[in-house]
Amino acid sequence: MVLGLVSILTAGCGGEPAVRDQGHSAPDEVAEPKQPFDVILGQQVGLIGYAQLKIRDRCLADAGYRQNLDARVARPEDPYDFLTVSARDFGPTSEDEARRLGFGNHTGGEPARVVSTDANFDKAAERCAERAWTELGPEARRTLMSYTDLVNTLAPYRHDVDAELPDDLPARMLECMAGRGYHVPDRAAFLKTPNHRLFGVTYGRADSGPEESWQPVRKPGTVEVGPAIPPRRYTPTPEESALAVAWFHCGRSTGKIEAQLAAVQRVQARYVEKYGTWIDELNPRIEELARRAAPIASGS
Repeated sequence: MVLGLVSILTAGCGGEPAVRDQGHSAPDEVAEPKQPFDVILGQQVGLIGYAQLKIRDRCLADAGYRQNLDARVARPEDPYDFLTVSARDFGPTSEDEARRLGFGNHTGGEPARVVSTDANFDKAAERCAERAWTELGPEARRTLMSYTDLVNTLAPYRHDVDAELPDDLPARMLECMAGRGYHVPDRAAFLKTPNHRLFGVTYGRADSGPEESWQPVRKPGTVEVGPAIPPRRYTPTPEESALAVAWFHCGRSTGKIEAQLAAVQRVQARYVEKYGTWIDELNPRIEELARRAAPIASGS
């Protein structure tokens, strides 16, 4: 049994995202434009989930199991931050950033992992989780899972963005990249989905250490705590950096980033209109739960 945050299914981004490593990404700060999906209450959901875990973990500690309480994250996190975008989601936003990071990101690390093969711990965890949901309110768990269903319905919107882009944009990007010395082996594949990985260069990687390779022994009757993974730095290869510089300049000269951000706005707006009744039904319930969770989350 691995204990973590309330189960929230997340979806990745389509198109041509920057290289993502495990853990919370920590790229250069790039402000997100206001967008229709700002209506989704990810911060409030993160607060509710954090409060639920806090109640559960205190209950476990009272039962003699402090592992989760000692290993928990320091603050709530938005589990739905992948829904909205900034220019950085489509590649580097400056030549300097392209040289330093290529298409990658530094990562913010991960908390310690608690793994149980102790039946008594598992029973206590189930009992404490139920107690936590009860304390938050009779409809808390159902509301949060309904919101997760809503977000999972919205998440695939990124697959619709490419269809909104100007028809000649891929060809203009390919022509610009060719002018900078970059050619793809499969022109048709690039014209269908412009992706920097199709140029075939070798990419860098994030630093790693023994923390990533930790595996529990899983001895019956034990509760193991793996090491937290510290923030890691991404180091691009020289070839990746050079490609990223060319990609940045071609994106700017062709208007690719502006077109992508505009397409995101249009597609998100359609989804919000389509599922507006669902959003309007759940948002007040999430806001009420967040108000109830706030003093729990902020308490010692």
